[in-house]
Amino acid sequence: MPRVVVLGTGTGVGKTYFTVALARALAANRRDGGVLALKPVETGVSARRQGTADINDAVRLSRVSTVPGPERHPLFAFRDPVSPHLAARRAKRSVSLRSISNWIRSAESSDKTLHATTLPWVLVETAGGALSPLTRTTSNADLASALEPAIWILVAADALGVLHDVRATLLALRHEAREPDFVVLSAARDRDRSTGTNAAELSRLGIARPIATLSRGARPERALARLVSALRDRAATLR
Repeated sequence: MPRVVVLGTGTGVGKTYFTVALARALAANRRDGGVLALKPVETGVSARRQGTADINDAVRLSRVSTVPGPERHPLFAFRDPVSPHLAARRAKRSVSLRSISNWIRSAESSDKTLHATTLPWVLVETAGGALSPLTRTTSNADLASALEPAIWILVAADALGVLHDVRATLLALRHEAREPDFVVLSAARDRDRSTGTNAAELSRLGIARPIATLSRGARPERALARLVSALRDRAATLR
């Protein structure tokens, strides 16, 4: 089944907004089959789960999944809104890539609905930036590598500073692992004078060619039509 890993250039760049929109876009087309959206590690999780303000990212992803997910979601949840490795240390717990990888693969293999669908998708959203540490020695990029074969999508904010953020992240990923398959911009922050122009500028400078830009007030599923088509093509090569 096609596995998609969602990475970010940093925190607060719109990864969850994008992942929710992508899950809906994939689920809207019956030929794509089911969608299971997961977030294995999340920090800043409130002890209260009532009220819109208290709904965490994993809950949002569960709500847009079209097939049942694991009962324990996220696998690792921490109260402190800091890097996963630091949140785990403060909670006197440990995070391991092996446990995350096993959890994801168990979710993929345990649900019969996934295997009954035509082309089920598994979306995995990471916590923080692509190089944010999950443990003292591993990062989200290491997690993405552990989940291969997979399609990698890098999400960046359509805001001032994105030229640096995307370039720096791509350079780091080339050194640490590999380049993402696609780059997407998301309106995760307040509009500024660069918003709406960043995709063209990234392309003009030869940094990246974003395949989609999600803007506020617009239907994100429409903006993702080209990406969904490209994902189908890329998924066919992973079989």
